[in-house]
Formats: sequence, C-alpha cells, structure tokens
Amino acid sequence: MARYNKYESYDDIPVQGVESGFKGFNNRLRPDQLIDGVLSDSVNGRFDIGGEWQTRKGVSLVLAPFATPQFVFPFYTYANKSSSAVSRSGDVIQIDFGTNHAFTTTTIASISGITGITPDPNGNRAITVIDANSISITVSGLSGTVGGTAVVGAAKVNIYEVNEVLGAEPFYDDSASNQAYIVIVSNSSAVAVNLETNASTPIAYPSGELLSEEIDLKQFANKLYMFRDGLISMVWDGVLTGTPAFTLVENGAYTQPVSLSSTAFEITDNKGKVTVSTPSTHGLSVGDVVVLTDIGSSGLLRTFGNHPDSSFTVSEIGSTSIFYFVVNSDNLDSISDTKWSARISQSMGFSHMPAPPWATVHQNRLVCPYNYLITGSSGSATITDRNVRDELIFSRPFEPNIFDHIYGQFTFSPGKSDYIVATHSFSNDQLVVLNRESIYVVSNTTDIKTASLSLITPELGCVARQSVVQVGAQIIFLSDNGVYSLDFQDLYNLRGRDLPISESINATIARINPSYAKNAKGVYFDNRYYLAVPLDGSSTNNHLIIYNFLNKQWESIDSIDNPVWRYSRMLIAGDEDTRGVYTVNSSGGIHKIDGANDGVDSIITQIGGSQSNLPVQGSMTTKMIIAGTLDRKKWVSWELEIQSSEENSSNATLSAITENNDGIIDLQTIESRNGGDPLEAGQDISIRGRFGNPRSYGIQFKIDTTQGRPRVRTIRASGHKTFNSTSNAI
Repeated sequence: MARYNKYESYDDIPVQGVESGFKGFNNRLRPDQLIDGVLSDSVNGRFDIGGEWQTRKGVSLVLAPFATPQFVFPFYTYANKSSSAVSRSGDVIQIDFGTNHAFTTTTIASISGITGITPDPNGNRAITVIDANSISITVSGLSGTVGGTAVVGAAKVNIYEVNEVLGAEPFYDDSASNQAYIVIVSNSSAVAVNLETNASTPIAYPSGELLSEEIDLKQFANKLYMFRDGLISMVWDGVLTGTPAFTLVENGAYTQPVSLSSTAFEITDNKGKVTVSTPSTHGLSVGDVVVLTDIGSSGLLRTFGNHPDSSFTVSEIGSTSIFYFVVNSDNLDSISDTKWSARISQSMGFSHMPAPPWATVHQNRLVCPYNYLITGSSGSATITDRNVRDELIFSRPFEPNIFDHIYGQFTFSPGKSDYIVATHSFSNDQLVVLNRESIYVVSNTTDIKTASLSLITPELGCVARQSVVQVGAQIIFLSDNGVYSLDFQDLYNLRGRDLPISESINATIARINPSYAKNAKGVYFDNRYYLAVPLDGSSTNNHLIIYNFLNKQWESIDSIDNPVWRYSRMLIAGDEDTRGVYTVNSSGGIHKIDGANDGVDSIITQIGGSQSNLPVQGSMTTKMIIAGTLDRKKWVSWELEIQSSEENSSNATLSAITENNDGIIDLQTIESRNGGDPLEAGQDISIRGRFGNPRSYGIQFKIDTTQGRPRVRTIRASGHKTFNSTSNAI
C-alpha cells in the first residue's frame, strides 16, 4: 500500500485495522464501540493465554450406564413373533425369524427368551432391521454363548424400566484412597461410575420406592443423602462392595432419649478410657453422644468441671449394658451413681430430617428448608406441608438426621412474599441465604444458640439455586438482572456489586427463558464460570455461557449440534487427570466438557441409544474495524494468521461483513486458500486476499469452523479513506 508524507484534497488516504490479542466477547455494545481484542460474538470458542481464539475441545462421552431404551411415544403395537435362530457377534445379537417379521428399524420392541449371555439382553430394546426376515439388537459388554428362543413384540410399559436421570453428584470413596465417582440417579435405580476405570456399580432403592421428580444429592461424612421434596430422604452408606443400596432415613416423630443410671463408673487405663455400666440395656451405638445429667452424691473431679451437661462421644460398646468413652485425664476417681443420657435438645425440640428438597453442608451440619412437618413412627410417617417457604432448619453437628427446631430454626423475610432459593456455606462461619428477592447472612453457627441473622440487600435475589458458586472472595449467581456477584471484603462484610458481571452480554441474558431460568446450573473450574441456561424459548438447558476470570471477559456461548441435547446437571468431579467439568443429561450419559482434542462432540441423547459424533461448530466474529475514522472506506485487502491444533487438521469458512453499505463478502475457505487442502495439524499460515474494493463505514471478519480446532492469531484489513464529500452517504 502506498504511503505518503502529505495528501491532497482528493487523495485516498491509506487506512488499516488490525485485530489481535483476543480476550472475550461483548454483544451489548455495537461492534464499532468495542475495544481492541474484544469480539462481537464467540460460539464454541476458547481464548488462549497468548491472545488466540480457538474452537473449543469436544465433549466426550464417559459412560452411559443405563442400557434400557427409553419408552417413548409413538410406539408400535407389534404382535409377538418367535425366532427361528439367535446368534451373537461381539455386542450384536442377530434374531432370525424365517419369515417376514414386519418390524420397523430403529424402533423400540420388547425382547424376551434369550438365555446364556450377560448382561441380560431381554427387555425393551432398540431394534435394527437387517432384512425382511432378520433384526439385530446391540448390548454393550456381552459375553457367553447365546441360546433360547427370542420372542419379539410390542414394547412393554414397566414402571421399573429406567426412563430418565433425575440427579447426579460427585462421590469420593474415603475407604479406597479417595477414588472419584459420579453417582447418577434414575427413576428406578442409581449407578456409581468410577471416573478412572469407567466401571459402574448399581445401587438399589428400597422396595417400592420410585422417583418421578428431580432430586438433590449431597455427600456428608462418606454417606450420600438423597433429598426428595416432600418425601422421606434416602441415604447410601457409601460402601461399594456387596449389594449397595439406599435406605430410608429414620423418620417419624423424634423420640427423646431415656435417662440411664450407672452402676459403675471408672477409669480402666492410663489413657483416659472411661467405662460406664448401666443396670439395663443402654441402646447406644459407637459415635453416639452421651450427656452427663447428674454428677451423683460424691461429685466429679476437674475433668468434668464438677457439673452436669458435659458431653462425650461413645468410642466402644462393651455389651448391651456397658459403653466406653475417652477423656483427657489419667487421674479420675471411680464413681458409681452418675446419670447419663443420649444428647437431648435443651428445649426438647429435636426432630428427624424434615423431607427437604435439598440441603447444604455448613459447619459440619446439614442445613435445609423447613417446609414439612413429620409425625408418626419410622416407616409409617405422616408428612404435612407447613406452607412455609422462608425458613431454614439446622441439624446437630455430625448428626445429619437430628434437627433442633427451636434453636436451629431461622425465618427470613417474615410477612413478605419472598422465599428461600439457595444457601451457600461461606468463609468465617457465614451461611449466605439467597432468597428470590433478598439476600441474608447467618453468622456464628458453631454454637447455634448464639447465631445471628443479618440482611445484605432487599433489592437483589437469586433465580436458580444451582447457579450459585464461590470463586475466591466472590459468590456468583443468576439473578433476574443477569449474573451477579457478592464480594467478601470490608472487614468480612458481604457487599453486592452495582452492575451484573453479565452486563457485557446482556443480549444473551435476554434470550434466557424466564419460565425455566430456575433450572440453570453453574460450576467453577480452571478459572472459568460455566453456566448452563435455557436460551431461545427452550424449557431445558441447551447452552453454556462461560466467563473467563483470567481475561475478565465472557468467553463463549457453547452448544451442541443436536436439537434434543441438554446440560441437565453440571458437576466438578474426578481426580488428577480425570478432574474436570462433567455434565449429566437426563438421558443417562456422563459427559466431560472439553474432554476431546479432536473437536468432535461424542454424546448420547437417549437411554439405550447409540453414540452420536458431531463436529464442533465454532464461530468468531470480530469487532467492527473502522480504522480510527468515521469516514467511508474502500476496502482493498485482508490478511489472516491462523494455525491448526497439534492434533488435527483444520478448515473454516471465511467471510466479511460490511456496514453502510451493508453486505456479506465470501472469502472462501482455509482449504481453498491453501491450495485445496485443509491446514495440516500443527501448521500455521498467513492467508492473504482481496476484498474487491467494497465501500463501507466498517468491516468485520467472521470465521466458521468446519473441521478441527483452528487457532486465530491476527486479522488485518487494509483500504483507503474515500468519499470526502460533505453530502449525505446512503
């Protein structure tokens, strides 16, 4: 391009705009208002530390442990037809009939009568038509010699068939060197999936228990609790051997413990081991807390402070009338006439877990909404809706099924039409309570009787419980006005920001379906906040919006090229190389976000269905290049510096967008600009071309990935300032 020291009045002055150092996108401002390095759009992309934009890694399918196909409508009322032969090749079973079967391919049919192989292939299965006389089914992991006579007919409605995943939670097995699992819960059973080996372990439900609504799971003290809104909670002991199963937590009215008199009380060794003997069965277990309620006529020494109410944890059971605990003393006298009790409420106000929809672990307590009252006996409990949605109740420390509804009950926003959406355990013994229209903090809960309640703001609330995450000194959550944060600062006071951190992508926030925003799910990992949301009228979470804390910018709007895909649950799970962001969809698949370097999404969207492999469709659109002037320009040439990832060759469609005059310019593809070949893995190139002299105020570049994961480094547009007339330009 010619360069001059001076210009005459009718000379076309050379102009140039360069875009590099990419760090985020902003769709609130006009493209010509954006600062350098900020894109106007980023779809399925990531921003490298070096300021490069790159198509994201693919979503990888870890495991789809539920093999039974989902019973869906419409279905075919096939007549039963018996086979003439059954054979197996690998994971494929071929069923021959000898005559025309009249089945339709890729439909669901009921299979029965097949013997000799595992896992059991019988049940509702997706069938594939081979020809007029034969069909096949595919079952992963088959072994054995197939036998029997197959009977194929209409799919059967069975309430115990797996038809939807209703919950998922990371689980770490303390008994096996903290092995990492994801437990996924369906309507009729659960499965624990080892993230290192992909081995799955089924976990049964109590007889007659089925799920129909989304549930919440929480690991506490190596046990996994399942919370079911308005139903008795369930618990699994975390043991993966034998026949793992959930059981109902103890329920019904809480029975206060009886007093126990001691016939002997003595120190049995120099390590402070205390033996307490009772005249009758004590009914205690190891781990129970006992309280000294009467010191007896002779009194006790300094270890007990010479007064009752001292509490001790049972360390050993000698017999039905003997229990032990340990004290820090080797100088105690033997005393015979003390009185003991299991720990009781100071106000006689204990109750069992109140059938909550969810719970939070805080200061070794479970904290949950106090929506229901449970009466009756365990196994025959009566659950009554209190019609209250602004109260929390705290359990006793390390006792997740004992709640104190006198000292441990808190009410928020009394007299207002507000309700609790979420709680979050914060630093310095502070529990943040996010209501729909306000935010509170409960402090000093170590001693629940001295806990205090304070209002943070009555002007801001939380929309989605599972959008809440902690990032360093901030709590991030989705509100009516977008994604907000609370900062932990100013002498440990929580204070909200004036503007949402999503202000720069307000156009995307406006696309969230408000009717289903409550189902949004958020997690934090690798300096990014991942928020799954329902966009464009969707009733399910069909997109991820991602904030990069290193760049302090929004990074991408992720989606998968499948209309039924959903990010049902978002989890941080795994250890070492398996650690990452996982999503579990309602069709039973465990998927790892950014888990595949090939730029292909490997997903499953139907229980019992097959895996789909879909190329990641990345796209970036730059800010509008105006070369520092409001004048119209004649755009002459462009240059693109781009590199393939180390693992894959790359291709993309290139185009330019002009404004005033408006238009779209086809710049062809990387392949066509590279002599007809995709850009090889690891190779970089500087592609140069001409625009054809279009005249416009500004120009944008758009790159749409069609293959691999190209990395965009620099984009340059060159031209001349033109149209020096003072007349209007149309």
